[in-house]
Amino acid sequence: MDTGLQCLVALAGFHQLPADASQLSHQFAIPGQPFSNTEILRAAKALTFKAKLFSFKLDKLIGSSLPAIVKTVDGDYIILARVAEEEGKPVKVLVQDLREQTPKTLTAEEFASLWSGEIIYVTRRLGLRESLQQKFDISWFIPSLIKYRKLFGEVIIASFFLQLFALITPLLFQVVMDKVLVHRGFSTLDVIAFGFLAIAIFEALLGGIRSYVMSHTTSRVDVELGSRLFNHLMALPMAYFESRQVGQNVARVHELDTIRNFITGSALTLILDLGFTIVFLLVMWYYSTTLFFVVAATIPCYILLSVFITPILRHRLNDKFKYGAANTAFLTESVTGVQTVKAMAVEPQMQRKWEDQLAHYVNASFRSQNLGNVANQIAGLINKLMTLGIIWWGAHLVIAGELTVEAVEKPQKSIVFR
Repeated sequence: MDTGLQCLVALAGFHQLPADASQLSHQFAIPGQPFSNTEILRAAKALTFKAKLFSFKLDKLIGSSLPAIVKTVDGDYIILARVAEEEGKPVKVLVQDLREQTPKTLTAEEFASLWSGEIIYVTRRLGLRESLQQKFDISWFIPSLIKYRKLFGEVIIASFFLQLFALITPLLFQVVMDKVLVHRGFSTLDVIAFGFLAIAIFEALLGGIRSYVMSHTTSRVDVELGSRLFNHLMALPMAYFESRQVGQNVARVHELDTIRNFITGSALTLILDLGFTIVFLLVMWYYSTTLFFVVAATIPCYILLSVFITPILRHRLNDKFKYGAANTAFLTESVTGVQTVKAMAVEPQMQRKWEDQLAHYVNASFRSQNLGNVANQIAGLINKLMTLGIIWWGAHLVIAGELTVEAVEKPQKSIVFR
């Protein structure tokens, strides 16, 4: 008997989840070998259990979530149902060996001599049926990202310090202008240069570490998302595949990397930029209230640009993807059925259809790229008008003696180094 598999099936029945031993064995077992810890964990997660392996002493079992699966010193698995304790120490243990008809009670010493020290906690979260009926949208990707939230948190912290260095750089430049050039303080210049060098080295190291952690984490996310997506695809009913072309399904699977890049790239950068934009605006407020309002006045312009452009751009990108998926489907099925195509001598008709579909795709791609280019140019124009406003108002304030030249340069340098 495969005790690991049978223990998992028994726990599934305890939690009122359907589980087929033969199906789980076919899907996860290594041929000729019983379930090990790895197979139990994978099969449990496929059944939508929350499963995790621990190794510790008997005292740690008190108050733990039971029933659970424990591994014996012989390599078999049994179910740990209950641990009775007195004065904070375990005295009796209720276990179920599925090779026997009834459970049995062991003393703590008997169980300790039987137990290898490994235990797999299996708890229920979302039922299999509910999981399959969940809407398949962007929220489907969130659990895989939350799983690595600590690593993403480290990336955010590193990015915060990198953004902070971008703010320190123009401050050092201002100190050079105010203290070094005016007072000919070469000793101060040496200190600033040494500090700037240290910041540059630390920034390079921190940026490299951040990129490594980000690449490593996203690779792990890719593996998990790819596995979950394939499992979701295989769980879809046959009617889904009968109503869609093979190439369209393949094209949608290939978009997984695009979605992951957006969530872990653009979305993460947006959060950091929004947070640090407030910091930069506060710094500008400190230097000059007037110039702060000049910069803040451009924010509604960017918002309006996004409000008007985003729906149109989304529609054009959807058209681009639709034609791209149609091309992928046509190419896949043409290559798969090339023998039929040649037997019926329909190569010219297939060529004309391909060129027609390709023309639609190229036109949709051009329209989306052209709209994106227009949006970028408008955003660039807004940025240049903001710089002009800073220079114009700043010059008037300097002439009136209400502001120094360095205070005018500060907002511009903050934006440049930003």
